[in-house]
Amino acid sequence: MTRNIIFLLTFSLTTFFISCQGMEVKKQDESSRLTYDIWSGLVPFSLASEHSQEMESSWKIMNETRKKIENFAESQSFHPKQKTILYPFSGIDVLNLFSFFPKGERYILFGLEDPGYPFDWDSKSDSEKKTVLSGIRNLSSHLAGRNYFTYRKMKEETKKPALSGAYPVFVAFLRRLGKEITDSKFESIESAKGTWKGFTIEFYDPAIGKKQTLTYFKIFLTGKEGEPGDGLYEYFSSLGPKAIFTKSAEYLFHGEKREKFRSLLLKDTELVVQDDSGFPLRFFPKENWERTLFGRYEKSWNLSGAVEPESQTELKEISKEIDNPPLPFPFGYGFLGTKDNKQSSILVARKK
Repeated sequence: MTRNIIFLLTFSLTTFFISCQGMEVKKQDESSRLTYDIWSGLVPFSLASEHSQEMESSWKIMNETRKKIENFAESQSFHPKQKTILYPFSGIDVLNLFSFFPKGERYILFGLEDPGYPFDWDSKSDSEKKTVLSGIRNLSSHLAGRNYFTYRKMKEETKKPALSGAYPVFVAFLRRLGKEITDSKFESIESAKGTWKGFTIEFYDPAIGKKQTLTYFKIFLTGKEGEPGDGLYEYFSSLGPKAIFTKSAEYLFHGEKREKFRSLLLKDTELVVQDDSGFPLRFFPKENWERTLFGRYEKSWNLSGAVEPESQTELKEISKEIDNPPLPFPFGYGFLGTKDNKQSSILVARKK
């Protein structure tokens, strides 16, 4: 079954179409569930006997991190109510997303990795199956070791033809989080100015008794995005009230190169949870936002090939004034710089 949602928008002399296309792939039958459980390591696979053991090992670490985040959020009475959560520059990080926002209804992520799409696992050769499982567990181990992904590692693994992109990794990680996959479909945002491809995964969380969806797009930002008529403007404008979660974002919203797209994302945003690499503090003036800093912030990090971070004097002053204890879990690049997590920080901004 093919479903097309087409928005006809008119701006002065320009008429364009934005098309978000969803094509149903298959419901979760016994065969597909077995495939998902093999990917996640919940069911052993004879051709890669090490896969289940290594997935179990990395997810033991990640579940410990997840529990620490959940306990921390509960101690701070952090119970976000937003139904739509947007995660810019997400990679395949569902661990942190669902740890902070477990009860959302619609999760929208975008990053630089090719989305990939559902494929017939049984038609893969033995060699291809081993490659798929190797990519999933390598990325699992990578996230467990630092609680964020590096673009280089994600590209290295998801570019392998057998994986066809990030899709099987997302599915494996969602299963590890206890989600029951019920459907998958292709997605696209289309206009005369470009096409951005992705997918939506529908699933059910038995722990909270709730249906949820996760949509992922590959979006590379050149700095020209965010203008009416480019498709992205219409898509993100249509989301309505939302929360934004972002971390380890390479300071891509620092400076003014992506200011139009940055403004687009902050439109209708009610809550932001991020580290220092997300939106600079200057976009959350205390007259309009309630700002809470957890952990410690001393400086941002100049990463090779990344945007040079802004000097956030006010953020430093806030951190020094409140003198918080360190976070009980690794979060962002502060962990990278100190190895003891003492400089990791979380900024929570709520619109007044």
